[in-house]
Amino acid sequence: MKKILGIGALVAVVSGCVSYPDQVDVKAYVDATVQPLRVLVSMDGGKQADAYALSGYLQSNLEGALAARGYRVVYEGSHEILVSTCGPVMCELLNSRGSRVVYRGDADVQVTRAPLHNTLNDQTMRDVVARQRFDVRGGESRDRTDGIKSVADTLGPQLSQWAAESVSRVAGKLERCEVTIQNAWSYRGEESYPSRFTATVNRMRGVYQCRILATDNAARSMRAEVIYDRDMFPDGFVNALIATRDLNLYR
Repeated sequence: MKKILGIGALVAVVSGCVSYPDQVDVKAYVDATVQPLRVLVSMDGGKQADAYALSGYLQSNLEGALAARGYRVVYEGSHEILVSTCGPVMCELLNSRGSRVVYRGDADVQVTRAPLHNTLNDQTMRDVVARQRFDVRGGESRDRTDGIKSVADTLGPQLSQWAAESVSRVAGKLERCEVTIQNAWSYRGEESYPSRFTATVNRMRGVYQCRILATDNAARSMRAEVIYDRDMFPDGFVNALIATRDLNLYR
């Protein structure tokens, strides 16, 4: 048997075949940043022009309220929380007398978590739902545009405050973290570090999802996103990663 010195690792060559040690002594450097939870907002305006116009006002108002609380609003793709209408927003003309009009608006809104399920530890992120219906009568206005805006000025703040508070309750102890690892190293010739990392982290209790965002094989670096219950990691999520022997990490 001939010994070959690798980078901090001992590799043995037997009959022309390379065997890898179970663990190398080169540690990978880990850093992590907690990211804002993503909230997907969907206000269905339906096909009626007045309702569509009102839904646009409501969505804009809601986006501002969520951003003020530190959430990231998205319109598609990955998200942790969903704010949506149960059916289209309604907006109708109640009466028209002379040059004055009065509109009424109605919105049935729900807040729910994205249905994430970790198949490795069989842990499901509970589909917690908050739901509220809003029915508002606007003031007397000069025309259609002002009438719809009058409804939005009353309905928008009510809906946005309720939805923002509900998002905070539904989110609970949910946390999203972006993990960066430098000098990631293969433990065995047949397995990459990113594969080992995601498999190991997804087995941890309290983790709803771990997925790779990007890898750089030449630089031996990677980025991953982890969504987890922070109450399950009282000493901090990164400390839990470092304490996991199979990951061979330091900070």
